[in-house]
Amino acid sequence: MAKTREFEIIEDYTADVAFVAYGESLEELFVNAARALTSIQVDLEKVEPKECVSVSIESYDFLGLLRKWLEELLYWRDVKQMFFSKVPEISINLKITAEGDEKYEVVAKICGEKFDPEKHDGTVEIKAVSYHNMEIGRKDNAWYARVLVDI
Repeated sequence: MAKTREFEIIEDYTADVAFVAYGESLEELFVNAARALTSIQVDLEKVEPKECVSVSIESYDFLGLLRKWLEELLYWRDVKQMFFSKVPEISINLKITAEGDEKYEVVAKICGEKFDPEKHDGTVEIKAVSYHNMEIGRKDNAWYARVLVDI
C-alpha cells in the first residue's frame, strides 16, 4: 500500500493559516495534524525528540478531540516552550461515562525539545486553533482533517 501524505499547508489567509492532515488511521491523522501544527511554527526537522511527556484528552466528538489535541500542543509551547516532533505512542478510544454518554479519548506520548531560536528557526506564533471551517472525515479509504489556526 502506498504511503499516505502527511499534511499540506494552505496559505490563502491573511491572519490565519490552514492545513489539511492525512492518515490511514485516525491515530495517524492526529499525529500528522500535530506535525503540521509544529511545522507552521518552527522547522519540524530540527526538533529532536529529547524529552517525552504523556497526555490525555477527552471530547464528545472527533472535531472537539482534534481541537483539544492541538491546543494541548500549544499549551506545552506556552508553558514549557516545548515543541514536539514525534508521537511514538497514541491511541484513540471510545469511553462510556458514568452517565452513559459516549466520549472519545486520546492517550499519547509526545516527544520533542525546548525551543532554541538559534536552532529551530521560529517563523509563526499560533494563537489558537479555530473551529471555523474545521472538518474531519474519510475520503478514498483515508482520514483527513482540515484545520484553521489563528496567527
